[in-house]
Amino acid sequence: MRLDRAIHENPWLAFFALSAAYGFVVAVLSWIKLLWLDELITLHIARLGSVHAIWNALALGGDPNPPMTHLLMMMSRNVFGEHEFALRLPAILGYWIGLLALFAFLKRRVSPNWALAGTVLSMTMGAFEYSYEARSYGIFYGLAMLGVFFWSVAVDGTVSVAARRLCLIGMTITLAAGLCTNYFSVLAFLPICGGEAVRTWQRQQRGHRWLGLDGQVWFGMAIASLPLLAFRPLIQRSISKFAPYAWNKVSLDQVADSYTEMVEIVLFPLLALFVFAGVVMVLGKFCRKCRSRMRPLWLGRLADAQTQTARWSIFPRHESTAAFLLMIYPILGYCIASIRGGMLSPRFVIPVCFGFAIVGVAACVRTFGHIREAAVILLLCCSAWFAARESVVGYQYMEQKQAFYKVIRAMPGGAYTTEPLVIPDPLMALTFQHYAPEAMVRRIVFPLDFPAVRLYRREDSAEENLWVGKGSWYNLPILTLADFQRSAGQYLILASDGNWMVQDLMRHRYPVERLAINTRAGALGGFTPLMHGTPVFFSSVGDRFLHEAKYQIVPIPFKSAKNLPEAKLGPEDGGPPLEKK
Repeated sequence: MRLDRAIHENPWLAFFALSAAYGFVVAVLSWIKLLWLDELITLHIARLGSVHAIWNALALGGDPNPPMTHLLMMMSRNVFGEHEFALRLPAILGYWIGLLALFAFLKRRVSPNWALAGTVLSMTMGAFEYSYEARSYGIFYGLAMLGVFFWSVAVDGTVSVAARRLCLIGMTITLAAGLCTNYFSVLAFLPICGGEAVRTWQRQQRGHRWLGLDGQVWFGMAIASLPLLAFRPLIQRSISKFAPYAWNKVSLDQVADSYTEMVEIVLFPLLALFVFAGVVMVLGKFCRKCRSRMRPLWLGRLADAQTQTARWSIFPRHESTAAFLLMIYPILGYCIASIRGGMLSPRFVIPVCFGFAIVGVAACVRTFGHIREAAVILLLCCSAWFAARESVVGYQYMEQKQAFYKVIRAMPGGAYTTEPLVIPDPLMALTFQHYAPEAMVRRIVFPLDFPAVRLYRREDSAEENLWVGKGSWYNLPILTLADFQRSAGQYLILASDGNWMVQDLMRHRYPVERLAINTRAGALGGFTPLMHGTPVFFSSVGDRFLHEAKYQIVPIPFKSAKNLPEAKLGPEDGGPPLEKK
């Protein structure tokens, strides 16, 4: 086949053709997709413009991440301007580094055709959507694979000593850079640690000395872990601030979600492939006499062929161990988060996709490696799935974008009224401020009552982010609900049914009216939602309006001290009963 031969003869040209396709896809998707809350939090901190200011913002709890992503966004913004693609460029490049490292890793053990197919296989998974999100995930995803690749070369005795030492330095820098990007990059050490432990044990069994380059690998990992010491105050601050009411508390459900959301639909064909490859392997090794009598005969032939081509799939045992540990990344993440941190999310463990791509290719090569066109067939199938999947994702983001502007067009009074526009949902507040017309942006108010948020929504992570930056890196008016109600007249609320603020107002006997406006904007949810639920408009009033209109309504006044992050719900507020002394 012509394509098979072309890839085999020009593997790096084929990879850079894939890179061009990747660049085109992420550029289009980045243009379609609106910046959402997490990305805008990163942007506002990056706008501070200096290492010192960004560090201080993180030290206050402005974002539970190390400063590397904010600094990279700051530099990209300074060079290319403040638009979606420029802000997402660090993540785009980080993900591409992962593709490059995966291709180079596979190419050392299998043919270029299979290596390219495995690289595209990794792109068919849910983790791809983080390649164009202006957060740390795409960056530490790529660095995790790059660290494994550097390590695999550094311990390869067939490579020159100079190249091995250079890769050892690269591994150390890569692992350290990962920790500077996301604290969960500590997991990237574990595949290397596991693989190196297996390799060291094998060398000892053969009578080799333990020190030498082996000791240098462990020393390099120790050096790479030093950023954790510098970030210790930031880590402690993030845990104390976000863990008590985090949206992503540690649970076994998060482990299952990590597989179904990150590896996504491809998980199930891959699991079926692993089972099938295992059956064929058993037949090939232990059922040699019975294969001739097997029905169907093609299964026996596969077993024969697998035995003959087993050399194609031989990854050294230490590399197989590293790939297996990448596959159980969510389980490792669960263990680490249970010990320290208390927070876990599928996006924290996206390098799991590399493990499935590596083992998936190994299973394919071992089972179908004797079929000449098998690699190209896998490549074409993965490419078709990737194109179809990203077309659907692009359509969903286009729908989300249209839904957002439907909300703006449905706004009562449009741009010709000056009454406050209260947006108590942080998912919508920052996006609205970033994209809405200036006349509407000037009306926005973001009020907070932390105990009520925790009571009705059960988490307050985003509110904690915004509260720390009020009056500093956020120019959005952020204040307690008590302070807002005290001075407010009549105002408009943009939220969803059952939102915390409407329930809080009603509990305090303030009049609230749901307006009969159908925004037709249900598509605001999705992979990166712009609102908790479907947007709805409400009308309400504050104390000034009730006083001037001489209403007979006597509300239960809010108190600023009871709206603050450190406030607790008492029995009268719907909280737990007080313990008897």
